[in-house]
Amino acid sequence: MRKIFIILMSLLPVSLSAETYVMLESNTVKEGGVIKVRINSNEPLKAAEVTFMGKTYQAFYRKYDVRESEYMCMAFIPVPLGTNGKKDLKTRWLLRNDDEAIDRQKVRVVGLKSRETQLSTGMVNDNSMVRLSNEGRIIYGFQNRITPARFTMPFIMPVKAVQTGGFGDKRTYDGGKAGWRHKGLDLAAPKGTKVHASNNGTVMTASTTKMYGIIVIIDHGAGIYTMYFHLNRVFVKKGMNVKKGDIIAEVGNTGISTGPHLHWQVNLHKVPVNPGDLLADF
Repeated sequence: MRKIFIILMSLLPVSLSAETYVMLESNTVKEGGVIKVRINSNEPLKAAEVTFMGKTYQAFYRKYDVRESEYMCMAFIPVPLGTNGKKDLKTRWLLRNDDEAIDRQKVRVVGLKSRETQLSTGMVNDNSMVRLSNEGRIIYGFQNRITPARFTMPFIMPVKAVQTGGFGDKRTYDGGKAGWRHKGLDLAAPKGTKVHASNNGTVMTASTTKMYGIIVIIDHGAGIYTMYFHLNRVFVKKGMNVKKGDIIAEVGNTGISTGPHLHWQVNLHKVPVNPGDLLADF
């Protein structure tokens, strides 16, 4: 197979005659963020993938731009919390004639400003930490599938509420018995406030856990899953297809919780990422 190597080091194609080019929303991203990669081509691609920090992610077809006469593929790449410095990002695609093309870029990962909080729940002890770990494995088990993209950008906030906990916040519980960085957003609202699906997808579970409370997990495709914890009650069940904005549950105070709120979390290829990065189109 004959290989063509195309190296693009900016957001624009090297020349106006380039048939395929890669764009990033930005070459700088915060830890816990999402790298948004767009591959534009004047012909359909047979396949496309992006490699970052030793892992490879498949790109998905998004749309055909009639005005530009271009096909658009996209890939959303997770940047784990704790990542920093310059990292290599490689985009590889296969043309219809089986020629391969490669784009290489540098992405700079910077620290996320986060606050430190101490919470008193009276529920964190050795037994609860074991249960939390076990339930966490079950929750991750619902995210094993990589299905076709069903979402439309942008995602939406699932509830109108006051944000009381930020993504990446450093938290300690019950006098230092446990601590970790917060993996989602805490949205405080009165018990019973309606919770909406943040995008189109399929419900993977609507169930009750001891530590996370009543939960809903939705698969949106392309490795994106949203999670809704501490609910009061739910209106969906496993296997249901939902649309962006559908009412799926109510805000509650179940599980380890200090008051009525929704913990909204986005996992991208099982990596928690900042939900705010999906609230704008690209």
